[in-house]
Amino acid sequence: MTRCLLLLALLLSGCSLSGVVGTHSVDYNHSVEQAADTLLVVNILRARDQAPLHFTTIGAIHGAFTVSAGIGYDLTAVNNGVQPAGLVASNPSFDIGPLDRQEFARGLLRPIDPALFRLLSDQGLPDGLLLHLLVSRFDEGPGGRAIPNTPGNAEFAAQVEALTRHGRLQFNGYTRLVPLGPRLSAAQASAPEILADLRQPGVTLRPEGAGWRLYRPVGQTVLCIAEAGGGHRALAMDNEAPQVSPMNQEGDPCTAEEVADHPMPAGRVATPGQGWYLRSVEEVLQYLGALQRREEAGQPTRIRIGGDTPRLFRLWPSPPPRPRLAVDYRGTRWWVAGQDAQEDLTLPVLALTAQLLNLQKSAGEIPSTGTLRLVR
Repeated sequence: MTRCLLLLALLLSGCSLSGVVGTHSVDYNHSVEQAADTLLVVNILRARDQAPLHFTTIGAIHGAFTVSAGIGYDLTAVNNGVQPAGLVASNPSFDIGPLDRQEFARGLLRPIDPALFRLLSDQGLPDGLLLHLLVSRFDEGPGGRAIPNTPGNAEFAAQVEALTRHGRLQFNGYTRLVPLGPRLSAAQASAPEILADLRQPGVTLRPEGAGWRLYRPVGQTVLCIAEAGGGHRALAMDNEAPQVSPMNQEGDPCTAEEVADHPMPAGRVATPGQGWYLRSVEEVLQYLGALQRREEAGQPTRIRIGGDTPRLFRLWPSPPPRPRLAVDYRGTRWWVAGQDAQEDLTLPVLALTAQLLNLQKSAGEIPSTGTLRLVR
């Protein structure tokens, strides 16, 4: 009988372990949430003070569980005095990794990938929010006008409203055919040297008018601005600055699957228009710090999202009407309000900034995750 009770106690404690692990996993996740949110807000306050930024990350949480079971005898008990007992104890430990290496620092200073801009827009984030947060400036190039995205710059805000007035930003990926050499006659197109060129990867021969031309197909993504007449104006997207730039509108690049470029002579003047320069993650943090300086000076920055004009970013020195989280920094507690699309965009701005920051973390810089140890 005693052996059966002991076995039953061990089985019961083992069955309850799944709930214990789940509860502790959620608790650990909540701890990581608090640490990451605090670090992000503290670095924005450091940027407000124009102080150095410092980053760390929790690379691993080691949870050591001890499970014990047994039986006891109590003269006051009614079940023959025999009572099974079980105990679970947890002793977690954490691995903290400082992100002060060259790769992470370069990632902070590297402009945001334009493909990421497209992904965020496709997720439904307001275009006005993305433009204010991620675009460093609009620039017409040498001799032209530049409009920097500094807090309170009414000219930049007016430009953003003009770009989004007639509809959301749209994107299209198509095959761009870049011409190689002059147009060929039918006899020239069948010459041995042309046939040898066609054996090169990525070269194709296409008809053009009464002749033929060699092309090299390349992938191209364009950002399309809705215009008053119902059409779209295309801007080319590239990894090199400016990441978004004016382009020829031949072949309707906003709807086509394939567009053939016309040959352009050397020294051709660039297509007129504004190029977009995207920010780095470090510039985003510095921008949020500058917004907070203006807030504390009584100059809030509001942007137009549909029919509303919410604050773009604000940290409260006292509890707001809907407090979400609080952070202590240099003897002062700062608060973040809950989501309010009509009044305050701080929470979605922090969420987006956290995503951008996490993309800069290399797996080699973060301590490997430890193994969950179970001791019976």
